[in-house]
Formats: sequence, structure tokens, C-alpha cells
Amino acid sequence: MVFKSLYSGQGIPTDLIRRTSMATLFEKIYGVEAATTIANSMGDVLEGLAWFEIEERYGLVTELLPQPNKWGSRPVMGISADENGPARMPQEWGHDFVWYPHDRPPGQSEDGHERHRLAVTAIIEKGGRVTVEDVARIWLRDIDPARFGYLLGPQDQVIYYALKAGVWPWETGRYATFPGMIGTSKMMIAIGTVNACDPRQAARDALDVGRIKDVRGPRDNYSLEVAAAVAAGTAEALKPSATVDSVLGVALEQLSRVPRREVETALQWASDAADWRELRPKFQDKYLGHWMSDAVEILSGGAAIFQITGGHVEDSIVQAVNLGRDTDCRAYIAGGWSAALRGIDAVPERWVKTVTEQVKTDPYTVSRRTPMESATGLYEAVQNELRRSKERVADLEAQLTP
Repeated sequence: MVFKSLYSGQGIPTDLIRRTSMATLFEKIYGVEAATTIANSMGDVLEGLAWFEIEERYGLVTELLPQPNKWGSRPVMGISADENGPARMPQEWGHDFVWYPHDRPPGQSEDGHERHRLAVTAIIEKGGRVTVEDVARIWLRDIDPARFGYLLGPQDQVIYYALKAGVWPWETGRYATFPGMIGTSKMMIAIGTVNACDPRQAARDALDVGRIKDVRGPRDNYSLEVAAAVAAGTAEALKPSATVDSVLGVALEQLSRVPRREVETALQWASDAADWRELRPKFQDKYLGHWMSDAVEILSGGAAIFQITGGHVEDSIVQAVNLGRDTDCRAYIAGGWSAALRGIDAVPERWVKTVTEQVKTDPYTVSRRTPMESATGLYEAVQNELRRSKERVADLEAQLTP
């Protein structure tokens, strides 16, 4: 990738984009912001389709595609829009769930990445690590409720109105829609990024921030454990010494026995496979009849693709979105971890340009920051955390017994 063309006029110090054999921390963070946007956009087109349906309709998807008449071209949760208005699911309590038909150009993202952007905003404005309260304040300030049903959806709507009603941010997850699902983790690569090289703290912060959308404790709900795994894996991947195995090992450490066994099964499939396509029927058969966005299933798929590609960014995104079912969420994990390992130079330039230009005029998003602008703010936040850590170390060392 030629950095000059991408960075021209953006005011990024040249020392952040120097070419070395190893990606700089800024390049890794920029890669993560670009790759996660790309992964969510490319996967959103295919979300909900089985792998063979993707193959029949599209062949192998390798590019960012438009979505004309999103929410109008196929039913949403079994409900179709009509010429008189949006797809609507009446609710006995609270606001109805609605989905407004609209056109999505190539590079536009979806609900999960909107949550990612909200978390990034909280981190940038605080200048470092965030709590569930910090994210909740941004949620209330930056979400326009009139836009629910475009990018953000019902699960985000329930959280927003609960917060508006005065429910504590650490309690809203008890009442949120779709418990146990992967949506909580769509904020967690940002949490891992601000905790770069500190997977232990990343996991702790994920368990806190994730409470805005889910709760830990109910049987078979491992959403917050998965959130911790995604954040910790990201923080590990940003280490200069990180490997695919070290990222997967750190992620597995965050899981209790049942979800860990499920993820390890998927990793064994990846180890045994001669080609990534062999994974498609295995995942389809294992999870047939299950809700497609279960957090453990998505982590299993994302981790398996990350392993089988060896952390190759383009392959991770393409293979994850063509795996079927909850395609964007798998790609978010596989692509995000891969970019954290390899940096922006490993992300195809054509994709980066598309998502960068699209977001600048996006009418529905919670933030029009480009991936590079988000990366710049996150990099500054990481530097702030580094300074605080150095101050603590200095204070401790000053009191050690000779």
C-alpha cells in the first residue's frame, strides 16, 4: 500500500507511517479500524444466508457490494416491509421494532459497527480506557432515536430508551434484546485496542462495558465471556511478539469450560482441514436450527478462520463472510485480529478507500470519522495509558527496598 496517497492532507505525523519490517502500533490500530469496518460491510450483505445460498447467489464474494432496498428486499425476522412503510414488529411494552427500507452503498456498515463506533468515541473523548458509564453517556448523546431501523436496530433501541428512563448502565443488559448473542462483542475490539498489549485488563474492561447489553450468569449465556475473549485477543495481537497461537491462547483463557470446549472443537476442525471450504458444512450442520448470532458460535467461526488463514487479513475477511450465517460478526473477529497482527499494509487499499469515502457522507451513522481519524484518536488514547503506566511503575520503583 502506498501510504502517501491515503495520508495526504490528513495531518498525521510522518513518524507514525514509516515503513519497517514490523508494523508500528499506529499502523496496527489503523489496520484494525479499517479491517473491522470492511468486514462488517462486506459481511452485512450476506448475513443470514447459508454458505450454499451465498454460493448460489453470489459465487465467492471478494468485494464490497451495494445493498439496494435493504430491509425491503427480504423479510426481517419473518416480517416484510410494504409500500406503506417499514417492516414493523409491534411490542406490547415500549416502542415498536421497525426496519426502514433504504439503499446501502458499498462500504456502509451495520448495527454492530455502529456500537463499535460509539465505543471508539467514548475512548477518544476520555483519552483512555472507558467504563460502562462512559459508553452509556455517548450512547445517549450521539444516537438519534429517529434513526433506529436504519443502521442501529431493536437491541440498540431498547438500551437507549432504558438509559433515557434512568436505568443504570450496568443494569440495562438485564433487559436488553437478544441475550447471549454476539452483538455485545461488536464493541470489544475497540476495548482491546485501548488496552493494547494488556489482554488481562482488556478482558476486565470488556466484562464491565459489556453490561450495557448483556448479563453474566444465566445458563448458556456466555456473551460477556466472549466479549472478554475478543477484547483480550485484540490486546494480545497488538504486541510486537504476538502470534496466531498466542492470540488464540489468550482468548481461550477468558472462557469457562463449556464455551471453551466449543471453540476448541472449531479450532480442531481448522487444524484438520485441507481447505477453508471444508469448514462450511461443519458449521452449518452443527448449528442448524440454532439462532445464528449466538456469541460462542461466532467466536468459534471467527477464531477458526483466523487460525486457518494464519492471520492474513484479506483471506480472513473473505473466508469469514463466505462461511455463512452471521457473516459480518465472524469477519469482525477474524479480520480485526488479523489486522491487529499485520497492520494497515495488509489491508487491501481498494477496500480502505471505499469505506473511507463512504462514511464521510453517511446519513445514518453515529460517527462520520474515517478509519484513519478513529485510529489517530485511539493511538493518542493508548499513549495516554502508556504514560499513566510509566508513572505508576516509577512510583512503585521509587519505594522498592534496595
